[in-house]
Amino acid sequence: MKKLLSLLIFTLLVMTIVSCGGTTTQAPTTAAPTTEGTSNTDTQTTNTDTETTNSITTTGGTEEITLSYADWGNAEINQILIDAFMVKYPNITVELRTDIVGSGAQFTGNLISAMVAGVLPDVFAIDNVPTGYYNGMLLDVTDLWDNDPETSLVYENIASTGVFGDARYALPSFQFIKGIYINISLLDSYNIPLPPKDWTYTEFVELARQIRQVGRNDFVYGIDPWYGALDFETTFPMQDNAEIGYNTWDGTRFNFTSQAWIDAYNLKLALMEERVVADYTDEEILIIGDIWPWYEGLVGFNIDGSWNLYMVEEMYELNGLEVGFWPYPGGSAGQFPPTILDYLVISSLTEHPEEAYLLAKWMSFGEEGWLLRLDAMKERGDLYLDRYPIADYPEVWAEIDEFTYFIEGLSENIALLPQGRPDTDKWLPGYKGFWEWVGNEENDYWTRINEGLVTPEVFASEWETQINIMIQEAIDEGSE
Repeated sequence: MKKLLSLLIFTLLVMTIVSCGGTTTQAPTTAAPTTEGTSNTDTQTTNTDTETTNSITTTGGTEEITLSYADWGNAEINQILIDAFMVKYPNITVELRTDIVGSGAQFTGNLISAMVAGVLPDVFAIDNVPTGYYNGMLLDVTDLWDNDPETSLVYENIASTGVFGDARYALPSFQFIKGIYINISLLDSYNIPLPPKDWTYTEFVELARQIRQVGRNDFVYGIDPWYGALDFETTFPMQDNAEIGYNTWDGTRFNFTSQAWIDAYNLKLALMEERVVADYTDEEILIIGDIWPWYEGLVGFNIDGSWNLYMVEEMYELNGLEVGFWPYPGGSAGQFPPTILDYLVISSLTEHPEEAYLLAKWMSFGEEGWLLRLDAMKERGDLYLDRYPIADYPEVWAEIDEFTYFIEGLSENIALLPQGRPDTDKWLPGYKGFWEWVGNEENDYWTRINEGLVTPEVFASEWETQINIMIQEAIDEGSE
């Protein structure tokens, strides 16, 4: 059995915010002065009036400006990047806001409270762009984005997100990988060969069934699902059709009545009925104890994101289990990994939109910020990344190679990112409202599906009609 290298240094980039007051750091006084403004050029100039950096030109430059920044990322890395930003732009002081706590939806809720109080950060992360838009929190950054040549390097599937009608309100910051964690030790124990990295979803499903069959008496299951449910209908159809994306989104509408979507949903229900999907009974829990079965080695595959790569080290060190992170399985059209996007936005209340854009880019998709981030991670001894660039930066990707050696399958995952298919959860107007409609008291689709009272052949049409109406209405509203 292969042995995972014992990692001597391990530091996780956790997705949390320290719950304490904001801190302000002044830039060193020895830095050379810079200037402010905008431009389309990325060339360096030597005259004393202007300096072009990061494809944005700044002119005039002595006004003292203060900006504030908040996200739920690693506070130490954030501060390192902010300090470097203030060296580059010594007339700009940046406050790292740590009073907006939590992550995801909780963080966004606290942002809304800050908006009401009139203390919204100039630049901040948000877990749902439409929520920020409809609460009047977001600045239209269309011109800033369009006049920045570096944005042309952002992958097309990602650059098309964060837009309402013809206006952009969000900057894609990072992409996370949605992949398949494989319990290598478990497969070895049953003499099941590891699948290739370029496997198909048919191979994935059959292996999951095989694991369940041989491990049934050992309380072993095939798949630990994605947030409690399988995700096949959102990811399998695009593996057989390169013209569609996540959950059959084709750029204008969803296509739930396609046979591919219906087949994927039926397959998901079948595997749950066959009890291939980890769903331990009360009797089984009494025997195995109150544990996380995947973490303790009782499940073959775990559908999850790169933000949980910490499991690979912990499961090896604590439980002696070797775990890999395989690319999401492909289909007849290729292997198109589903990816999860994060976003930064600029406050509608900011008094300095151009400088706020510089900061947002530095902290997210910009090449210079990424190189500084990687240097800081090397200095800390970090051994892998849990998030990845959204643009074609050869130098950055070359540096990232150093962070791929300790987890089997990670390099193959990263190699597929240029052809990834971003999820629609955080940015598409109307999408969140549709799922609220699905689960509301009147419709209660989840109960009806679980009890077999309605089949995909029936609700696919109902869902497709409703979601496309809601998406179009939301897009039209954003265009007004």
